[in-house]
Amino acid sequence: MKRFISLFLLNIFSMSVFVLYADEQIDSVFISDVKASLQDIQHVGDEILHSSDQSLLKAGMIIGSSLLAMPFDEEARRISQRNAITLDGEMMSFANGYGDLLYPAIGIIGAYGLGLAFSDERLRLFSRKTCTSLLVAGAFTTLIKSIVGRSRPFTNQGSQSFTPFTMNDAGLSYPSGHTTVAFVMSASLSRYIDRWWADVILYGLASGTAYARMHNDRHWLSDTILGGAIGYFATQWVFDAHKQSTLSTSEARILPIFTPVSMGFAIQF
Repeated sequence: MKRFISLFLLNIFSMSVFVLYADEQIDSVFISDVKASLQDIQHVGDEILHSSDQSLLKAGMIIGSSLLAMPFDEEARRISQRNAITLDGEMMSFANGYGDLLYPAIGIIGAYGLGLAFSDERLRLFSRKTCTSLLVAGAFTTLIKSIVGRSRPFTNQGSQSFTPFTMNDAGLSYPSGHTTVAFVMSASLSRYIDRWWADVILYGLASGTAYARMHNDRHWLSDTILGGAIGYFATQWVFDAHKQSTLSTSEARILPIFTPVSMGFAIQF
């Protein structure tokens, strides 16, 4: 609740500053940013429609890892539920909240307002790219959820229960939306902070969100693997669109790895 209030106040403050200093120049920048975001979305569409063999291979590996994890879903659920009482607490609540779209949305809107009002191009670019990444990744996740129609664990219908083309929340398990949001935020902040230690913390937190969704009996293991992959790669697509991002890239990067039974990290030099 304290986190929500803080983000809400930040949003109100930034919007107040925006209204106070709004002029034609700011309006022009805002319109330009909207157009740039639309171009980023078009870039992602082009990437999908004209995917290279390497991109198709990555996509196949991601989807394949998620599908291969499905036989382990029931056992992963038993383990998470067996440890639910022991691990329950503020840390698990925080990890779950990190993937709640409301908090990132308020924070990103507030950050964009500040960047716009104070002519901070780097903060504005980060906020715009993150918002666009959330839209792109969210669209992918929502579409797949509805088409697949997988039953959530708490329904006790089993990991192989599917009702395609549903809008019932109990049947929108695959992939995990919270995990998607968490990996979008971590990947975006990783690009902005650009420090190896931040990568460790951010991707560790996103992985914590994935486990929290299993802890809360809302998702299967394979749900979180695909959700995390969508969030991470959608963010990379958006931030690299047309190579216009001014956010720096370090020589060494920590990248998430999605395997059939786990999520981890690799250091790229």
